[in-house]
Amino acid sequence: MKLTVVVPTYNLGAYIKALLDDLAAQTVDFELWLIDDGSTGETATRLTEFVRGISDFHAVQLAHRGVSVARNYGLQHATGDGIVFIDGDDLVAPTFVAALSQGLAQGAVLAAVGYEWFRRPRSRGNNFIELDQREMFAQVSQHGTEIGGYIWNKAFSRAALLTARLTFDESLHIAEDYLFTASFVAQTPGKYVYLPQVLYTKRNRPDSTIHTATWRDRQTEDTVFKRIHALQRLIQ
Repeated sequence: MKLTVVVPTYNLGAYIKALLDDLAAQTVDFELWLIDDGSTGETATRLTEFVRGISDFHAVQLAHRGVSVARNYGLQHATGDGIVFIDGDDLVAPTFVAALSQGLAQGAVLAAVGYEWFRRPRSRGNNFIELDQREMFAQVSQHGTEIGGYIWNKAFSRAALLTARLTFDESLHIAEDYLFTASFVAQTPGKYVYLPQVLYTKRNRPDSTIHTATWRDRQTEDTVFKRIHALQRLIQ
């Protein structure tokens, strides 16, 4: 299964080079959309240079409207069997795309891999673990779980996304990833798989959204999680 990788960027400076190197080292072919959210530095130029001469790689610069707008652009233009989201300041293993492709190829509507961010997965193993819809919703609808509700360690079936008619809420700039993932799982019965290998590394950038969140942002996050918890009623 061929995947589409969507990477939103905004003024990432030197951080973007490491991810571009990781993308160049992937062990399988994939479609790539690098979507810059109106950077004022060199980020957009680096993206353009990276994709030059590669037919399946695309770089686009939008007006600055937020990460959800950038991700939705990627959703609209993706052609792969599955869609993967990566944050532009993070790192991925060479087998990241291949592993997620293998997970979806098992008939899953969503595949996830282990990540490192202050901690490593509690589970161990080289094989995918199968979860049902209810088990996956429990993982993605709250903080502190092994799989998490983040979008960046997962591949979503594009067919299932189209069926759910799901996009990112462009009015949010915090917890929008949790809402997207939980909404997908709540609306999508089927097989879910998880590979407990660390193939994604979250880097701590001082000026990232998570580190600059205000008290009002935290209130918004609480409201979003109330919306997420209400989604459980959709699961039969």
